[in-house]
Amino acid sequence: MPAIHGVPVNVRRAIAAALVGLAGAVGAVMLVLSLAGSSDSIEVRLGDDDFRGIDAADLADEIADHGPVPFPDLLGRDRPIWVTHAGSDPVIGWYAFLARTPKGDRCVAQWDANAVGFVDSCDAGTSYPPDGAGLEQLRWQVVDGELRILINSPGAES
Repeated sequence: MPAIHGVPVNVRRAIAAALVGLAGAVGAVMLVLSLAGSSDSIEVRLGDDDFRGIDAADLADEIADHGPVPFPDLLGRDRPIWVTHAGSDPVIGWYAFLARTPKGDRCVAQWDANAVGFVDSCDAGTSYPPDGAGLEQLRWQVVDGELRILINSPGAES
């Protein structure tokens, strides 16, 4: 009868090692789940809380010459904004607001230079003043000549 060569396998040790490994994996999963908490909602926030890198004096001049400036939503959340400015001091007088109107998801405020105001794209009879009153306002601040718009924090100016 031929001899069998190879590594001897201790079945009891193999089963014990498998059970210890399985128990460790189950314990690790339970630990992760308990650390994750029991919150029903998960909020994913990518990017900065503010939109920055805008020279306030340059943008104020641009708005004085050509009217409010639209900015598309760069995060893909369908939140375009308008920025406008009143007065000659680039540190104060800013207005930043969401372009979406209360009329619906596809409705946006569009600048009408002839009317010197915004018009709802879904209802031409609905208009908004140049400061965007009636639309969701965004907080802003000017820091060292840089305009920063707090895109994730609706509310009045800072």
